[in-house]
Amino acid sequence: MAIKDLTLVKKHLFLCNGGSCKMLGAEESTAAIRFAIAEYGLSDEIHTTKTLCNGRCKDGPIVIAQPDGIWFKMMGKEKADAFVKEFLVDEQLPKDIVLYKYGADSIHIG
Repeated sequence: MAIKDLTLVKKHLFLCNGGSCKMLGAEESTAAIRFAIAEYGLSDEIHTTKTLCNGRCKDGPIVIAQPDGIWFKMMGKEKADAFVKEFLVDEQLPKDIVLYKYGADSIHIG
């Protein structure tokens, strides 16, 4: 395995693959997000890490973006390409899947 040059990384995505998120398709969405990142040529600047439970099981699969401090909800594989395009390529916030942003007064449920 190659050693990643962390000096090039702009964002780090934590992809929940805990038990509940797995039952909701986290393995497939993780693969789809990673595929889209590669297809858009972002592999050097976007790093991904599979995690275990992040504590928001009913909102899963969860993706946490750093350094933005944004938690995304219900990240099924069918949303992966649009998420990567909108958030990582176009640098726009896909508000319909935002669960929480650090500093916000409330969690967006619904």
